[in-house]
Amino acid sequence: MGVRILDHGLIIQRVAFRESSLVLRVLTRKHGKQSFMARGVRKNKRDGHRAALAGFHTVELEGVARSQTAMLVLTRAEIIQARHRLPMQAPALAAAQLLQETVNRLAPDADPCTDFFDLAVSFLDILEAGGHPLVYLSICLGRVIRLLGYGWRLEGCVVCGRLDGLAFFSIKRQQVVCASCGVPHAIRLLPLTPEVLAVMHCLDWPDAPHVFSLHDAGLLYRIAVNSLAQIAGGVLLTDEPFRAMMTAGFGQISTLYPQETFNDRQRAFGNFGLSSMQGGADFGFQKRGAGLPR
Repeated sequence: MGVRILDHGLIIQRVAFRESSLVLRVLTRKHGKQSFMARGVRKNKRDGHRAALAGFHTVELEGVARSQTAMLVLTRAEIIQARHRLPMQAPALAAAQLLQETVNRLAPDADPCTDFFDLAVSFLDILEAGGHPLVYLSICLGRVIRLLGYGWRLEGCVVCGRLDGLAFFSIKRQQVVCASCGVPHAIRLLPLTPEVLAVMHCLDWPDAPHVFSLHDAGLLYRIAVNSLAQIAGGVLLTDEPFRAMMTAGFGQISTLYPQETFNDRQRAFGNFGLSSMQGGADFGFQKRGAGLPR
C-alpha cells in the first residue's frame, strides 16, 4: 500500500546522494523524524525545491512512498516561514546547527511529538529575531532533555541528602551536591548558582531567559550539553564549534563561554571517550516517570 505524507517540517540534515540528489532528514510536526529523497535538486538550479530546502526555513513538504518501509520521495516543498537573517549571524548559526544535531541524533524516528517541533520552531524564530544564542540555547537544550523523557536529580545532595546549600552539579552522576560535600571534589564538579538551580527546576520557555544572566546561561549550557552527550553515548560534534563561535563573537575568551571541552568530557564520562553505556552503574540519569512533571 502506498504512503503519502503532507506536513510542515524543519530540515535537520542534508546528505548528497549520487550526482544530483539529496537525502533529507526532516523533523515534521505530525509524523516525527522522517527521511526524504529529493531527486535532481542539486542539478537543476531553477528547481523551486532548491531554495525551500536550504537554510532554516519552516517548509511544507509532500512525499510519497511505495510502502511503509520505503523512503519517501519528495514531490513538493514550499517555504511557509522564511528565516533569512539567521544564517548571517555566526553565533546564531552555530546554535541552530547544534540543535539540528541534537534532534537528528536523539529524536526517535517516525514518533510524532508536536511539542518537540514547536520548541524547535520557537527557538529558530528567537534566533532570527536576534535573541542571545547562549541564553536561549541553554534553556532549549534543557527542554529537549525533558521531552526525551529524562530529568536531572535536583531534590537534594547526592552524598548527604541535604536540601539546602546546593552549590555544585555532578555531570557524571547528573545530581546536585551541597557545598560541604562538594568543596573537596570541586575540580570534578561544575559550580551551581541558586538562579541556575531554579531555572533547571522549571525550564520555562521562553520566559526564564529574562531573569537569566550570561554567566548562569554558560553554566546551564555546560550542564545541558554534557547531559545530552551522555544520552547520545558520545559528545555532540557541534558543541566545540559553538563555544568557539561564541568566544569569537565577543572578541575574547570569557568565563561565560568556557573552552573546557576536554575537562567537561572527563567530568561527563570519567575518562575521555568513555560512553555512557560503557559507564555502567556510573550512568546516573533519572528517567522521568509519572511523578515527575514535564
